[in-house]
Amino acid sequence: MKYVAVVAMLGLAAALILLPATEPEAPGAAPGANVPPVAICPIVQVGDRSTAISVLSSVNGEGRLSSFAAGQTTGSVEFRTGGSGAVTVAAADSDAVGIAGALVEMPSDTTAAASVITGPEARAAESCADEPPARAFISGGTTVRDSFFEIQLINPYAGEATVDLLVSSENGVESDDRFNAVTVPALSTITRDLTQIIPGRERISVSVESTRGSVIAFGRQTIGDEVAMWRAVAPAQDWWLPVPPGGAIKQMVVASPEAGEIEYQVDLYGPEGFVEGHDVGIISSRGTVTVPLAAVTEDAAGVRVISTGPVVPALRMESAEGLAWTTASDVTAPVWLLPGASAPAGGAGTVVILNGGIEAVTVTIKTLTDTALTRSLEVAAEDVLVVTLVAADGYRVEATGPVVALWTSRSGAAASAAIGIPLQDG
Repeated sequence: MKYVAVVAMLGLAAALILLPATEPEAPGAAPGANVPPVAICPIVQVGDRSTAISVLSSVNGEGRLSSFAAGQTTGSVEFRTGGSGAVTVAAADSDAVGIAGALVEMPSDTTAAASVITGPEARAAESCADEPPARAFISGGTTVRDSFFEIQLINPYAGEATVDLLVSSENGVESDDRFNAVTVPALSTITRDLTQIIPGRERISVSVESTRGSVIAFGRQTIGDEVAMWRAVAPAQDWWLPVPPGGAIKQMVVASPEAGEIEYQVDLYGPEGFVEGHDVGIISSRGTVTVPLAAVTEDAAGVRVISTGPVVPALRMESAEGLAWTTASDVTAPVWLLPGASAPAGGAGTVVILNGGIEAVTVTIKTLTDTALTRSLEVAAEDVLVVTLVAADGYRVEATGPVVALWTSRSGAAASAAIGIPLQDG
């Protein structure tokens, strides 16, 4: 089937093709007084960089953002998602300073949050975590040349946590006492600067293994003034990844935390249609493989990774328009929340939606803002849709079948990319 990428503008210029009288239904009242669900988010308030927390919900409800560091809460701020179901809270409003964490009390289970870090020439975004995975793994870091890579460990709980970091590179398993028995005090966040510990490494992956308590781990990659951020996730054997257009360097890094060899297969949804087994091979013990994507197409595409053991794929994009990293999704879903998705002032953004199924689906895309817009578009089977963003607090994607959604944002020489948050019953 011929591959078609559709680009649609969600703005006043496209008012004639907006669906008539299809304003998103306003969120209902928040449910009763049960213990609220929470999200744990990274905060960077350093120099000219600041963090905003975007919260999206299916209800009009109240919540609270509390920042913490060095064993105590530094401040908190209450918010309401309002009729649009979306709100953005500046971390500075909770008196957050430096590298810190945030605990977001949500108004309902169908709520999601993301951290968006911005600076004059920097932009990064990643979804917050609702709970630590039993086993967390992050891939794709590098410490070569002017690259800086660090791991942030966040403990939002009342008890102390201890973790071991199993760090691998092209040199094999790295050995350093600073990776062993790392203590993260309660209500604290610490970092491990891998640029200082293991400089000159092309490919770094980190397995976070808790021996007491639990932590949430995020990776931050800095190249020049630009920064990218992505979260450690649980390894799996089946992954889906929408791939945005463009990018001088655009590649997928698939890494394994396992001690034995793992077979993998990459299926491609690209300009020639669906290509089963676009790339196949073996990942060595705790190794990585790199799948070039920019050489395949400059347009949007989609990827599925299937393996005989648990792995984690990450997408790296680097060009004059910025640096961006994100992980794939191990599920498809009919509803996706994209907290933080927006076109920044003077910049641009996209939503990329992959339909890896064998039937066409209708996708409804809603801006979550006071002046909400709604579009419905069809995505053919085994195809990819690209939609241009406008300014908003975030987006909600609903489809008549399972899809995967990712969003990008760029402004000047700064860029970000983040996989959406799936809702199976949203």
